[in-house]
Amino acid sequence: MTTARILLTGFALALAAQTAVAQDYDIIIRNGRVLDGTGNDWFNADIAINGDEIVRIGRMPDATARRVIDATGLYVSPGFIDLHSHSDGAMTSEHLEARRAKSLNSQGLTTVIGGADGRNARWPISSEIAALQSQGHAMNFVPMVGHSTVRSAVMGDDYERPATAGEVARMRQMVRQGMEAGAWGLGAGIEYRPARFSDPEEVIALASEVAPYDGFYVAHQRSEATMPLWQLPSNVDDWPVDGLQGLQETINIARETGIRVVASHHKSRGRSSFGRSGHDTLVVNAARAEGLEVYLDVYPYETFGGGARPMIPRWSLVADGVDVSGGRDSPSYYAAGIFSDAQAHLARRWSDPVTRERIARDIAWIVDHNGGEDRVVVVDYPDPGFVGKTLTELAGEMGVTFQEVVVHMALNGYPDVIGGAWTRGYGIHDVDVINYYKQEYTATASDAGVSGVEGVPQFASRPGAHPRHFGAFTRKIAHYVKDLQAISLPFAVRSMTGLPARIIGLPDRGLLREGYRADVVIFDYERLRDRATVLEPDLYSEGVDYVMVNGVLTIDNGEFTDALPGEVVLRGGRPVS
Repeated sequence: MTTARILLTGFALALAAQTAVAQDYDIIIRNGRVLDGTGNDWFNADIAINGDEIVRIGRMPDATARRVIDATGLYVSPGFIDLHSHSDGAMTSEHLEARRAKSLNSQGLTTVIGGADGRNARWPISSEIAALQSQGHAMNFVPMVGHSTVRSAVMGDDYERPATAGEVARMRQMVRQGMEAGAWGLGAGIEYRPARFSDPEEVIALASEVAPYDGFYVAHQRSEATMPLWQLPSNVDDWPVDGLQGLQETINIARETGIRVVASHHKSRGRSSFGRSGHDTLVVNAARAEGLEVYLDVYPYETFGGGARPMIPRWSLVADGVDVSGGRDSPSYYAAGIFSDAQAHLARRWSDPVTRERIARDIAWIVDHNGGEDRVVVVDYPDPGFVGKTLTELAGEMGVTFQEVVVHMALNGYPDVIGGAWTRGYGIHDVDVINYYKQEYTATASDAGVSGVEGVPQFASRPGAHPRHFGAFTRKIAHYVKDLQAISLPFAVRSMTGLPARIIGLPDRGLLREGYRADVVIFDYERLRDRATVLEPDLYSEGVDYVMVNGVLTIDNGEFTDALPGEVVLRGGRPVS
């Protein structure tokens, strides 16, 4: 080869290399402060995306792309992942606007898991997956097998008892089938019907079925307070399960099965439980020292429950012949017309001194469970003078006890609203939320569904609805990082990205890395703020400027694109060798 040809060949190779460096990408995010999801501090970099994949992270001043997003002064993070979401009903529905999930996607959410509280939107799980794949949705969906779903499928209406060995065997088979179809683990809600009638052995048996698939267990536990939700002082016939015992059961599932477990939307619920986070974290730390993979997920609020709730026991509002022995969640309360004469029944019972004392005691527990009389707020009532005030304030104005305020509202309020008023309690304390959030094993969750969809009642906003439907993930940063300075920004972002991805087992999401899927959030830290409140629960957050799901923008410069790029993220379906 002549010298000229050698030089020409070398020049061609150099030119090709230069062209490769300056190759076109689909999207470049330029000059952002990159929070990669590991918990490390931010670094300046550009991010190049082709299709649905992050292909390069670094300095690329000469690179070109069909779309360049200038992220100067903004933070770039992985898309947020929700370990406890109730969005499955909307995402499998026929309603296009519901599947866009704007109340959630606007917070930066790009991936949610199903099976919350042990319930599937559709069953068998193959039909849930098919509904998701056939219609399109804005966010990625991680399917889970619901414990309550399989329990109902096997036991039907005859569920108020422990399952037989044969029934457990059939449930185990259904869990295996769900894992083979692509589910990632078992979701449970054992404070609710029908699962609350299961014994620990049943749950351990079902959880063990996900172990060969490297699956995990996530649970609404048997109790989060001094007694379970379904009990009241008037119907307790045994020593009630408390929140610590509920946590210990979750830990024992990890011990017996060897799988990862999550105490979901974990909280110290009720005024009498304020401060219990200190004990909880000691117990979890001890379990992890034992080698058990125990995690928490926690939502960033001092109030719980999806909607407003009454402060009066339901048994006081129904006729004498109604069977209320099943507890606060008794199916009797869902019969048509059951509360049609509620005010008359309450007035009669309140006039009897013995029954009055029972009612007052139950009200006291319900109010304590919701944070105490000074932390229960009226959010809607016919007399606008009541709205926005606590039971303590109203009791002082009226010169009565807070129990009498509750009864007064039930007797004089909306006839078609249980308890006559919409009320919301602040039954969680920030001292506990902060303590949980400081732990490296605590992920962020919303416990929220899609809300604010006009014209679709099941996905519409309601008075007293929880603000988490519009603000959970933005509030985690705005309140606990910016306002309270309780945790750092990189630590908060990790709890919403890398940590939940690790818990689930997602191999290519949750971090900003080359070769990972392009689920990305770009936000303005200074402007980032949740706006939704108890009195105005359907206000969008501010400061989330761009959201990308699988390389497609669902929010572009603060505006919804109405794109539906979400995928059903399926596990391999075969046992891990």
